[in-house]
Amino acid sequence: MKNVLPLFLGFLLFGLHVIAQKPKRFTVNPGQKVLDIIPKDEVYAYPAFAQGTVYLQNETVGTARLNYNAIISEIQFIDQKGDTISLAEEPEIKFITVNKDTFYFDKVYVRLIGSYGHVKLASRDVFEISNRQKIGGFGETSSASIETYNKLIVNNSNQVDLVAKEILTLSKFKVLYVGDKFNHFKLANKKNISDLYGKKQKQAQAYLKENTVDFTNKEDVEKLILLLNALD
Repeated sequence: MKNVLPLFLGFLLFGLHVIAQKPKRFTVNPGQKVLDIIPKDEVYAYPAFAQGTVYLQNETVGTARLNYNAIISEIQFIDQKGDTISLAEEPEIKFITVNKDTFYFDKVYVRLIGSYGHVKLASRDVFEISNRQKIGGFGETSSASIETYNKLIVNNSNQVDLVAKEILTLSKFKVLYVGDKFNHFKLANKKNISDLYGKKQKQAQAYLKENTVDFTNKEDVEKLILLLNALD
């Protein structure tokens, strides 16, 4: 594998307020490392790095041991030294296969759930800092807005650790996306699904007006896509 950079030194704070599903929550106290608190099977898509293939837009192909890291929303690989590194140059990636899964990159990584004609359904595991509390001088806590609440450090094995300066509550969500034949993906919601169907937009909007669809539920979204595909 070529064209790789050191692991991205940033922790994303998501604002996915459209999510209705009940998240998994993890509390990290001051001085603790996020990766010591959150189990690895929650951080990574697979129990161990698995052999995968990266297909680039220029038809170049590379293989490596890969895994998806939900904390930093990146796909990582194990290099020849045994270090954990994030894939770089994501816009050049056409798609990635790991085990039986296919990942696409369109601003973020999404994992394909299924293809239904010209429409694709995909998901993405993400973490959000849902609450942070500052520890006062007498041990009291405050939820006031604080800008300098975390610090990223890189240890000798090139693994990124988030060290909390406050009490952080991290929530894990699974977010659904819909994609077109060009592998461009957007959040699964009423507007984005309607837009995918062009001439069927009116039928899509009529169905959505009369039926409740949970856009965080795979079965609900899949049912809607199949119904719209069946319309003349």
